[in-house]
Amino acid sequence: MRLFVAIDIPLEIKRNIGQAQKELPEAGGLKKVELTQMHVTLKFLGEVNPRMLDRVDGVLREVEFSGFKVKVRGVGAFPNERYVKVVWAGCVSPELEALAHDINEKLSGMFAKEEFTPHLTMARVKRKLVMDDYLKKYAEWKFGDFNVREFHLLESILGRTGAKYNVLASYRSR
Repeated sequence: MRLFVAIDIPLEIKRNIGQAQKELPEAGGLKKVELTQMHVTLKFLGEVNPRMLDRVDGVLREVEFSGFKVKVRGVGAFPNERYVKVVWAGCVSPELEALAHDINEKLSGMFAKEEFTPHLTMARVKRKLVMDDYLKKYAEWKFGDFNVREFHLLESILGRTGAKYNVLASYRSR
């Protein structure tokens, strides 16, 4: 099973990001993320043996957090603006970073620790594109704010038309 831990985002934020996606270049093998697929990944687990599912779920049930607000602001690129492989919208929230850190720590006995960069993936780029003007235009753009009251364990099923996500479990704030 290909698993990850994520937070869903409200439709209004997705629509605002969708407006900015319309101005992305159409060349260079750029593939926009479908709005229905957008989420904030807290931890990518990768291929997981289904027998480990109960153990992963048990660890995630131990994560305690209070509801918090996330601001979706600005557009950037991974690995950097000169060599764009991913175009993203930034997520600003110390509580979001703390939640991702806690999940990373609690799962560290089963999965490698990784650095968390709070973002929403807008597009993936297969060939080099010059995106200076686009990135400059949207660098400070405000897509909106939303409240987080839960996160999810999701399964990603890869198919010919892309990935399909199934929610396996949800974890609510206290």
